[in-house]
Amino acid sequence: MIFKKILLSFIIVITAINLYSQEAKKSSFGIQYTLSYDFQVAPRNGVLHHAPAFSYRINNHNIYIGPLLSHVFQLKPMRNDIYDNKAFGLHFGYRYYSNELLRNFRIFGQFHFSIFWVEYCHYQLGLPGGVTKTEIRVNNTASFGVDYEAIPNLHIYAGTGFGSYGGFCLILDRFNLSEYIGVKYEF
Repeated sequence: MIFKKILLSFIIVITAINLYSQEAKKSSFGIQYTLSYDFQVAPRNGVLHHAPAFSYRINNHNIYIGPLLSHVFQLKPMRNDIYDNKAFGLHFGYRYYSNELLRNFRIFGQFHFSIFWVEYCHYQLGLPGGVTKTEIRVNNTASFGVDYEAIPNLHIYAGTGFGSYGGFCLILDRFNLSEYIGVKYEF
């Protein structure tokens, strides 16, 4: 009788340990660097973003935040406005990873939001000629991508998506296509 109680207690403890270990959360902090290019469809201008970030991942969820350095490429001036090449700002986002499809290979969906300050010179006929103005640009994109863990804790990722420079929550009044590639290290 005592042997049955000990055996039953042992089975219950082993089952509880197995259940607990299956529900354990895997989390990590990381640093990442993303290089992205936004193709603005309407005015035919492009924006190149350098986006380092700090990230936190728990299971399949990842959030990140960091500074932003942007380069504005203006192929054709619009409305007599000539943009300064460099712009600074902030960016943050949310990424959801799938489970591993192949060894060390996953896909993800991402929402990315950035805000940066752009200077431009507006030229007009007559005096005063050119006037320098500062404008806040808001960029938001939805995208999907692939993530590959090349060596333990070092991830290489790339993705594509669409978005807008005209407001919040993917309001598409200035539609743009976005391509990006990056590297991430998790601690």
